[in-house]
Amino acid sequence: MAADEGERGPVDDPGWETRDSGSVPLPPSRRRERVSEVSTGELRRSEVQAKVDAVLRPPVARVADLAHVCLDLGRELAPDADEEHVLDASLAAFARILPGRRLVARILDPETKALDLVRSTGRLLEGRSERVALTRAAVGAAGLTLEDAEQAGIQVVPTYDPDFAEGAPGADAALVSDGLLFGTLGFEYHPDAAPPADDEDVVGLLAAQLAGALARARARQEASYLSGYLGRLLDHANVPIAVLDRRRRVQVVSEALLELLGRDRGELLGRDLARFVAEPERGKLLPALLGALRGQPLESFEIGLSKADGTMVRLSTNLVSVLGPQGDVEGVIAIGHDLTQLRALESQIVQAEKLATLGQLAAGVVHELNNPLTSISVYGEYLLKKGERDGADDGDVEKLRRIVQSAERILRFTRDLVTYARPASEQPQRLSLQEVLDQAVVFCEHVIGEAAANVEKVYAEEVPPIHGVRGQLHQVFINLITNACHAMPHGAGKLRIALDGGDDGVEVRLRDNGSGIPAEQVEAIFEPFFSTKGEGKGTGLGLSIVKKIVQQHGGEIEVSSFVGDGTTFRVWLPRSPEG
Repeated sequence: MAADEGERGPVDDPGWETRDSGSVPLPPSRRRERVSEVSTGELRRSEVQAKVDAVLRPPVARVADLAHVCLDLGRELAPDADEEHVLDASLAAFARILPGRRLVARILDPETKALDLVRSTGRLLEGRSERVALTRAAVGAAGLTLEDAEQAGIQVVPTYDPDFAEGAPGADAALVSDGLLFGTLGFEYHPDAAPPADDEDVVGLLAAQLAGALARARARQEASYLSGYLGRLLDHANVPIAVLDRRRRVQVVSEALLELLGRDRGELLGRDLARFVAEPERGKLLPALLGALRGQPLESFEIGLSKADGTMVRLSTNLVSVLGPQGDVEGVIAIGHDLTQLRALESQIVQAEKLATLGQLAAGVVHELNNPLTSISVYGEYLLKKGERDGADDGDVEKLRRIVQSAERILRFTRDLVTYARPASEQPQRLSLQEVLDQAVVFCEHVIGEAAANVEKVYAEEVPPIHGVRGQLHQVFINLITNACHAMPHGAGKLRIALDGGDDGVEVRLRDNGSGIPAEQVEAIFEPFFSTKGEGKGTGLGLSIVKKIVQQHGGEIEVSSFVGDGTTFRVWLPRSPEG
């Protein structure tokens, strides 16, 4: 801070007696918010004359004082202090213990070699802020060559060229760390002062201290940036990734893996990964991780992880060893690929193959049943008519009638079952949608019975025929009826099937009094593998197949639902062009 006008001493340059600090304009490429002033403290009136005397007769710098200042700086600076804070604090501290001297430091960008930062403890001469130079003596004292200085973007001059006052004596030193030249430190006196004999050695000590502190700050910044960069890279990578230490604890986890598991980052970090692996599969995980920790990478290792909702995801994982600076294995990085949908699809294919085989078996069984059932039906009908004609006992006649009805019902069911199981290559034909709906209800009688539901049919009298594949339409309505029965309360379920005809087609509405579908899920129910049922109770393929079949018939399917108020499916199909 500047002293009041009345406190100034007799020296011409006000910067000397007030020890005022100021920042030098930085290159345009540098962010302005990183510019800060170097302050050496505001002076009391009683101190001004002593400072003025020190300008003309600088006291000898004591190495012990410099050592104490360096120790104090190490304690005062925050562990995460950046280059700017380190530079400002160091110059201010050096100026306080070395009265009568002014300092200027210039820092270069190690990549571009451009001037990156300038700090001084006084006002520089006009045009000197952008000039970066070192004396030949300073280059040699740092163990560098002239070529080293030129490659660093620093001009080499024969003698010290002052920065604060024309003709002022001074000295300079190179800022070097690990052989890298990245800046300069200038040390200057008042033009009328007599510099102490050992001050040039002091410049070298200060430069070494400052270079080490700046290098450590830059290394911390780069490490912090790299750590944050890698963290962001993992977070934004659309791949499930986890980094584990030698005790299997999760150290880093990608956002994709968190979303896949439906968990928060805090649930995984620091925890043993085995806690999130299904119990039967932990025996596979531990040997795989042990091998990776011994430097044996593993590819396409499949494992199941538990989601927050209790379900599981399947991951194909590559395990890769993470090596430390000495080549030791410090951990394992697991990079996964979600196989959940693929495994679900494979399961559906296997199930479809089983059903196809069962359908072939059922067709053979039906064929074997039809012959005796036909005999039962024919002979039962004969005995029924004979009993009615001959005046047999009413109870016996009623039993015969039930035999005939039951046989005919089984025959109808077997014929419909064969029709439903017929391959998809079945050709479209003119159909009565009433018959298709009735047959679908018959197929679902066991499901309806298990739910103890009541089915109400409301068919319009005049309904035009449609053109379609009977087996596929059976599949549509069997799926919708089955889903309704699963959603309705046991013993109190009500399913209303309404059929209406129009000029351009027919419309079927199936309304249940079930639990309903949440609004945020209504748009997703027709997507493959989406299911509102629990694990093992649904595949999530039924409604996607239903929609595809309806669309292939040139129709439309819509759904409206409210939680607690049931669901209504509307299926519209075009009428047959034949009439």
